[in-house]
Amino acid sequence: MEDLGKTNLYTTQLHREELDFIYNQDLQDFENEIFKDKHSINYEIKIWLHLLRKKFRKIIKDKKNKDLINVLYITLDTPLEYITEMRNHYPNYDIRVLIPLINIEQNNITDKKLAIEFAGKQIVLEKTSITFDFFLQNRIQSATIYKFIEKKTNIVIYGIYSPVYSGIKNLSELSKLKFLAPFLKSMRIATKKLAKDDFMPDIAHCENIPYYLGGEFETSFPSKTKVLQVIKDFTQIEMTKPEAFWAAINLANKKSMKKICRDEIIKKSVAKLFNLHNTKRFYQMKDCLDFIYKNYYKFRKFVDKGDDIDENIIFNRLNARIMRLFPNLSNGDDLYYNSMVCTLKKCDFWVTVSKTYYNEIFDKPKLSGKMYQQIEKTKNKSDYISIGCKSKQFPKEDTRLIYSCFNLENYREYRNKNKVMLLKEFSSDRIKTNFVDPALFNCDEVKIFGSLDSFYEAPLIFANANAEIFANGIDILFNTILKLFELHKNFQVIICINNGIKNSYIKNWVDFLSQNKYLNGRWVFIDGELNLPKFLASSDMIFIPRRINRANNEHLIAMNYGCVPIVSRSGILNDSIPDIFDDIANGCGFKTKKELLLDEDNNELFLAPVLKALNLYQNNPNSWNLLIKNCLNKDINWSLNTLSKYDKIYQNLL
Repeated sequence: MEDLGKTNLYTTQLHREELDFIYNQDLQDFENEIFKDKHSINYEIKIWLHLLRKKFRKIIKDKKNKDLINVLYITLDTPLEYITEMRNHYPNYDIRVLIPLINIEQNNITDKKLAIEFAGKQIVLEKTSITFDFFLQNRIQSATIYKFIEKKTNIVIYGIYSPVYSGIKNLSELSKLKFLAPFLKSMRIATKKLAKDDFMPDIAHCENIPYYLGGEFETSFPSKTKVLQVIKDFTQIEMTKPEAFWAAINLANKKSMKKICRDEIIKKSVAKLFNLHNTKRFYQMKDCLDFIYKNYYKFRKFVDKGDDIDENIIFNRLNARIMRLFPNLSNGDDLYYNSMVCTLKKCDFWVTVSKTYYNEIFDKPKLSGKMYQQIEKTKNKSDYISIGCKSKQFPKEDTRLIYSCFNLENYREYRNKNKVMLLKEFSSDRIKTNFVDPALFNCDEVKIFGSLDSFYEAPLIFANANAEIFANGIDILFNTILKLFELHKNFQVIICINNGIKNSYIKNWVDFLSQNKYLNGRWVFIDGELNLPKFLASSDMIFIPRRINRANNEHLIAMNYGCVPIVSRSGILNDSIPDIFDDIANGCGFKTKKELLLDEDNNELFLAPVLKALNLYQNNPNSWNLLIKNCLNKDINWSLNTLSKYDKIYQNLL
């Protein structure tokens, strides 16, 4: 205001533009500015009237918009279909997306634009004016917000770019503490920055990442935004060896870092650790911390038995001292536990995405472990929400997605044609000559092991997972397949695990199959990303022995293509798949008797429904056809009940 006043622009022809800039200032301030020059009273009255008109229009506009709700959907991925469905049913919601920008090459960045790959295609994001610094990992970091509008759905998507995490290649890496921490820190700042810019979030809808990660070190969160925390599984987010000292140097703010660096015990311990690996005579505390941060897990050996090594003794002393300095961390040395405790305490409401899982975490404390006490304390501000899937995204009429189109009337003939085509693609001749159809894959680099016999009459089993062994039940999957081979069951199997060969457990299993010649023509292992519909429309059944409540919709897509799911009776899978032996009329698959997370005999538990499925396929084709028909009839779309529940939660939060 002072600078504008000195230039005396209020009595020029540009007065309207100036008023556009300052019209929301207090009337008294404006009056002081406008009447300090008395030589043009009529002109000043016109300006005054113009201000009143603008004030009146603003009041009318605010009254119209008072029922509008602004939701900022914070996620690592970009699931636009929920937002589209929600806005279709509730047009008074302005839901926007905030995601991290990863896998960014420097040559894609210009002064005003950034090119990224989104949903399989190249798009260009426009740089906003929002650029800020934040303190993390013992240094000042920078971040910039980019923006683009998805034209088909008219959804505004904000992306945060920061050199700290934008160089990583995939989202699974982002779940690691050293990358997730800076994203969540920058995300909280970005939320406040957007509020000052053009979008004031009423609700931050945080999808399966702890909104308050690092909150143990922060004194306050001044934002008025309400936080809805979506938790798909309390055991799902992986943090490698999270300890108090590691948490501190990743998450502490400036005030906390000063506290750490001034502590004599920490200073001596850090210097001693630095001296074990350096001959430098002069160094600073910052140099030591930077060196330790870069080499943390090279030094930390985690020896369970035997003599303690020097590094471990120092790290144990550092952990103990950090927990003494920051009592909030002393609840446990599991960082995910601490950050989720902080999140449950501070968030305004939390939900899980499964009715089964929500009920079980209260009935079975083992499912949530150390979190149980905090879950029980915050039960009054929690609920469950179901998930959905847009069937139009996976049409059975699109020949680009599948080989032969089919429907309820002709599925018996054309599903089998799809199967024959897929078996031919993975014959030994085509694999050896690298002549497999590239349309089967969504990436350029694919490794294929084994082969299938295109003349072999047998049920085709499909399994698609990532390399998280325990969470996805990869060990159960492999043991089940080996057991079926031992029992001389008649089947063929396709297993896809992207980047699976990098995992020694999976590689050893593939090597074992490769060395057994009597299994030739009965299995294929694919390391790459698939065009799922082609596989699901061709396979008879899909194995999902998942231990955790992972909220993806692969089983729903499988049913959409008539692929019968065999799953663990847990969480989302139990919610959405009726077992044929529980409901003959509507059954769509097979489930274990119990969830697989807590039982030691989970191999036997999963084998039981698999044997039932193979028996039904081979000996009762009419019942199997009924299963396929029920799968094709299954309504997998977002239900109005689910969306109305979100609506009710949003309304109650405000």
